[in-house]
Amino acid sequence: MLQLPRLLYLIAASSDGHRGYDQIAETVTKEFGKGVSGDNVRFLADKKLRPLGVLAAPDGSSPKLKRPNPLLALNFKAAVVPAGLVNTVTTIFRPFFWPVVVALGLIGFASLDVWLFFIHGIAQSIRHLLNEPIFFLVVFGLIVVSAALHECGHATGCRYGGARPGVMGVGLYLVWPAFYTDVTEAYRLSKGGRLRTDLGGVYFNALFMLGTLGVYLLTGQEILIVVILLLQFEMLHQFLPFLRLDGYYMIADLTGVPDIFARIKPVLTSFIPWRRADKRVTELKAWVRIVVTAWVLLTAAFILYAYGMLLLHLPAIAGTAWSSFLALAGQTGLAFQQARLAIGLLDGLQLVLLALPMLGLAWMLVRLVQRLIKVSWTRTRGKPMKRTATFTSIAAAAALLALAWTPPPADYRPISPSSKGTVEESFSNISSVLPPPPLRWLAPSPHPSASPSASASASAGASTSASASPSPTDQASASPSPSASPSDSASPSTSP
Repeated sequence: MLQLPRLLYLIAASSDGHRGYDQIAETVTKEFGKGVSGDNVRFLADKKLRPLGVLAAPDGSSPKLKRPNPLLALNFKAAVVPAGLVNTVTTIFRPFFWPVVVALGLIGFASLDVWLFFIHGIAQSIRHLLNEPIFFLVVFGLIVVSAALHECGHATGCRYGGARPGVMGVGLYLVWPAFYTDVTEAYRLSKGGRLRTDLGGVYFNALFMLGTLGVYLLTGQEILIVVILLLQFEMLHQFLPFLRLDGYYMIADLTGVPDIFARIKPVLTSFIPWRRADKRVTELKAWVRIVVTAWVLLTAAFILYAYGMLLLHLPAIAGTAWSSFLALAGQTGLAFQQARLAIGLLDGLQLVLLALPMLGLAWMLVRLVQRLIKVSWTRTRGKPMKRTATFTSIAAAAALLALAWTPPPADYRPISPSSKGTVEESFSNISSVLPPPPLRWLAPSPHPSASPSASASASAGASTSASASPSPTDQASASPSPSASPSDSASPSTSP
C-alpha cells in the first residue's frame, strides 16, 4: 500500500493510458482546485509516480523495482483457505459483532480477568500441567484453534464493516509460524470499520477464553486455566510497541499516522523537559502524542510485570518441574522393568514434553541476556558515561534477580496445593525477595507461640490435601513440616 499526497493521487487516478499530459492536467485542476499544467503532470509522473511503480514507462513497460524485505514482514506465505470459504465463515460469525453481543463479551472478559487474577489464581493450573505434562499437547491444540479463530475475528470484522476479506494462510513472522488473513479491503472502510477489523482478532480470543472458562466450570479441569493464561499473554503480545501486530495497526488507524514506528522514540523523548522536540513530533497533534505514549507505557508496564513475576518465581516453577521429572523418570523405569511398554512409552513422552519447555525457557533467558549485553555495548560505543550507567543498571537488575533466585534450598520445593497465585499474593511476595524472609511459595512455619492444637490441625489439613491427589509429586509437594499452616501460605502470580 502506498500513501500519496492528494495531487499525486489525482494524477495517478486520471492516468488511464489514453489521456495526454494536458488532458490529465485539466482533469486534475478541476478536482484539485488549483491550476496544474501539463508540464507539472509530466514532471510528477517521471520523478515521483514512475519510480514508485505506480505508472508504467512511456513505452508501456513496467519499471523493475527493488522490492524491500523488511524484518517485520510476513515471509514464506502460503494461502490455505480460499476467499470464498472465508466469506462463508464470516457470515456465520457475523452476529458476534452485534453491539449487544460485543458489550456482553467485553463485560464477561473483564469479569473473567478479575476472577482469574484476583480470586482463583494460576498457581494450581501451572502445578497440574507440570505434574501431568501430557496435557501440553491439549494446551498446544487449543492454542492453535484459538489462533485460527483470531484470524476469523479479523475477517469477520472486515466483512461486518462492508468490505470483503481475502484468503487466509500461514507464514513465518520473524522465526515463528503465524496465521494471516488478507484484509486489504479494510482500508476502504471508515476509521471505526478499520479499528473493528484490527481488534477483531483479540476480541475473538476473548470470546474463546469465555468459552474455555465455561468448559472449566463444567469439568473443573485446571489445565484449561493454563490455556486462558497463555491466551492472555498472546493478547498482550499483540500490543507490543516494537512489532507490527494488531496493536500497531490499531494505533496507526486510530491516529492516522502510518509510520508510527519511526515516531515512537521521538514522541517519548519529547516529554523530557530539556529535550527539544523532533520535527516528527511537532507535526503531530497533541492527542496523538498522548495516545502513542500511553500505548507504549501501558504495554511496557504489563510486560514488565508479567515477565518479572515469571523470573522472580522461577525457583518454585523449577522445583515443581524437577519434582515431576524425577517422579516420571521413576515411573518410566519401573514400567519398562515390568515390561509395560505402552505405559513406559507414554511416561517417556511426558518426560520429553516436560523437558522441552523448561529447556526452551532456559535458552530464551540466555539469548535474552546475550542480546541485551550486545545491544547495550554497541549503542554506547564512544559514550563512556552512558555505557557506565547502562551496565550499572544491568548489573543491579542481575543482582536483584540473583538475590531472588538464591533462597535457602528448601524454597525450591514444588508449588504447594494450598498456593493460589493471585495478583495480590504476587505483590505481597515481592518483599520476600529482600532477606529476611526469603521468597516462598510454600506455607511458612508459624510463630513459636502458636498453639499445639493449631499446628496439629494444619498438619492434618496438609495430609488431607496430599491424599486427595494421585500424583506422586503432589504428595511430595503437599508434605511440608508438621507445623506448617496451609491457610497462611502465599503464592505469587506467574506465567508459564
